Formats: sequence, structure tokens, C-alpha cells
Amino acid sequence: MRTFSFLKGRRAVHAASQKSIGRVQDVVADSKGNVLGFIISENKLSFRKKFVPFASAEMGSRDSVLLCSCKPYKIPSRKEGTFTMIQHPCCIVRQALLSKEGHTEAVVEDVYFSHDWGTIVAVEVTKGLFSDWTDGRSLIYSHEPLNIGKQALFVR
Repeated sequence: MRTFSFLKGRRAVHAASQKSIGRVQDVVADSKGNVLGFIISENKLSFRKKFVPFASAEMGSRDSVLLCSCKPYKIPSRKEGTFTMIQHPCCIVRQALLSKEGHTEAVVEDVYFSHDWGTIVAVEVTKGLFSDWTDGRSLIYSHEPLNIGKQALFVR
């Protein structure tokens, strides 16, 4: 499995010209955990960001570079039911994981993707500093699609 913390900051390269187009800043997913695309930033200080759809991107094996078969374009307007990993207002990392009764059980620290980066398969959660020291962080697998709410994440 691959994590968002591994992907964040990786170089994105146009496959045909082998020219760098920036670094991966975020991932866009739908409410069922399917990856829709990647947000690319030209450099760390740039506010100009572009979007690469999932269908035209693949991860290079050796040097961990995101290869893009199309030129990135302007980030589409955020649709209802789409989420990013870290950019507000609707993000997954640092989101509360709720129990059936509605109590906060943990907070999402990282997101795990399938081998092809196409779907979210698990989330790494923390129950607090002392719990992390004594028990370590938990990994919660989702055999069914995730159910992502506006302010909480529900895993069946």
C-alpha cells in the first residue's frame, strides 16, 4: 500500500517531454474513496496550482515520479462530494473518525491508497499522544467504500 505522506512533494513530470511540471501537493477523491486526480504546485512558494486527472497519471516505479500523459490544467471547481487530503474546506487528513453513537474515536493522520493509487483502502488514525506512545497508531482498513462526510469520516 502507498500513503499520501509518501506521495506529497513528489515530482510530477510530463511523460512525453520529461520536463518537470511541479510537485504533488494534494489528491482529490470522491466520497466513496476513488481518486479523481492530483493537484500539482509549480514550486513550494508558488500559489499557482494545476490539476492532473487520475486517468492520465501514473507513478514511475524507480524514482517515485508522477508521470503525466497530458498537460495539467486549471483546477476544476470543487463539486459536491469531492474531497482533498489536506486542503480545506473538505479534507480527510486531520478529520475526526466517529463511532456509531457520534463520539470522536480518533483523528485521521494519513491515508493509504491501493497499489495503483486509484482508491483509498485504509486510514491511519491517532487516538492522542499518549495512546500513540503506548499502543502506536492504528490502521483501519475499509473493505467497503468509505463514507466521507463534511466534518467526519465513517468507516464500516
